[in-house]
Amino acid sequence: MNMQFNDTEGFSSFKKFISERLLNRTKRSVENSEYKKAAVMIIFMEIEHSPYVLLTLRTDRVSTHKGQVSFPGGGFDSSDKSMLDTALRETMEEVGIDPNEIEILGEFDEYISIAGFHVYTFVGALNRIQKYNPSKDEIDIILEAPFSIFYNEEYTKCEKINYGGRDYDVYYYDYNNATIWGLTARILTDFSRKICKDKTIDK
Repeated sequence: MNMQFNDTEGFSSFKKFISERLLNRTKRSVENSEYKKAAVMIIFMEIEHSPYVLLTLRTDRVSTHKGQVSFPGGGFDSSDKSMLDTALRETMEEVGIDPNEIEILGEFDEYISIAGFHVYTFVGALNRIQKYNPSKDEIDIILEAPFSIFYNEEYTKCEKINYGGRDYDVYYYDYNNATIWGLTARILTDFSRKICKDKTIDK
């Protein structure tokens, strides 16, 4: 996959490819999870003729993932009609993007986080420049990161942890004075391999 668009249709072709790949696969689901449900958005945009992904640096005042880089998203609320609604509502609350501005491309895999969440992952795109309005209590910085660093797996280091009796790789990506690691880095690495490169992952 080319991370540099050569014409005005480049981002549209990128979105179409992602959407078709998500549609024509069976997502990984987590069965019988007793964890609290949450949903996040992988949001793509075009910057300087390349795909970028929207991330947030959380404040030290939030209840979980203090000071970490995360996707827009959060916990399921009883008023939400679906997990997609959760992801869109939380994105609006955290960074101020109207759900109508997000083109939904599909749903990626489900994950269990060590923080005790069953995470649903949705994929979307922004088709025009947005004026963000981040929540001061939740978000310190809006981070627009080039997707190429995850596609090319330009991580600074990779460590192994054992969780639930299994070993997992933990990736650390440094960008713009921020370190992207944990589940966020895991999802972006998985997405690059499974959707963009059609590779399987054992760990």
